[in-house]
Amino acid sequence: MGRHRRRRGHARTGLVGASAALTVGAVAVGSGLMPGLSQHLTGERDAELDASGERSSSPFAAEDELEREDPRPTRSAEREAAEESAEPTPTEEAEEPTEEPEPEETTEEPSPTPEETTEEPSPTPTPEPEPEPSDPPAAEEEPSSPEVQAAEAVLGLVNQARGQAGCQPLRLDAGLTNVALAHSRDMAQRGYFDHTDPDGRTPWDRAAAAGVSGMGGENIAMGQPDAQSVVDAWMNSEGHRANILNCDFTTMGLGAHFADGGPWWTQTFGY
Repeated sequence: MGRHRRRRGHARTGLVGASAALTVGAVAVGSGLMPGLSQHLTGERDAELDASGERSSSPFAAEDELEREDPRPTRSAEREAAEESAEPTPTEEAEEPTEEPEPEETTEEPSPTPEETTEEPSPTPTPEPEPEPSDPPAAEEEPSSPEVQAAEAVLGLVNQARGQAGCQPLRLDAGLTNVALAHSRDMAQRGYFDHTDPDGRTPWDRAAAAGVSGMGGENIAMGQPDAQSVVDAWMNSEGHRANILNCDFTTMGLGAHFADGGPWWTQTFGY
C-alpha cells in the first residue's frame, strides 16, 4: 500500500501503521476529502496488516518489544522514523466513475399510414316488374285464331239483327263458347249432325257437365264457309231466327270447327 524505505522490525511496523493512519486521517479531513475515502484507506491498511500477521491484539505489545530491543533509540533511527511518519501514505487514485454510454436514441419509424380504401357503393338492383296476371284459361281450350275471328264476326251480325228487332246486344261468354266448340268438334270427329250426341246428351247435359249454367238455346249448322253465310242460313229458318231475336237472352257462345267436310258451327245462348 504505502511507500516505505525500510522496515526494521515488528515494533516499528506497528508504530508506523498507527501513525500513518492518524496522518492520513488528518490529511483527509484537512483537504476536504470525503469521509468514506479515509475509512476505505484505513480499512485497506488494516487488511494488509492482518494479512502479514504483524498486527497484535494488545495495544501495548509494540512498546514492550521496543523496550526489550533497545530502550534508547538512536538519533538516526528517530530521524528515519520521523521521515517515514511524515511521508503520507499515497492515496489510491480515485477511481474514475465509468461513464455509462448514453442510450442511443432510436428513431421510431413512423408506422405506415393505413391506406384508405373507398368502397364503391354497390348498385341498387332494379326490381324486375312483376308479371301481370294473365286471364284464367278457359274451361277447355282457347279457340284458334280462325275460330275466334268467326265467333266475333257472327256476334256482330247477330247484334245487328237484334238491334233491328229492338233487342239488347249479346256478349260473348267463354263458357258457352267452349261448350259450342266441343260439340262442333265432336260432330266432325264422330260424323253426326244433331243437337243430341250419340251418347244421348242434350245441350243442357253437355253445359252442365262443363259447369255452365243458364243455358237457354242452341243453333247448329254445317258446310257454310263463313260467318255471313251461316247467319243468313239461320235467319232464313224460323226456329233458328227465333233464338237469335229472343230479347231475353243476354250472352252467346260460338264454336266453329274448320276441317274437311265442314266447317261445323254451333251457336249457344244464355240468360
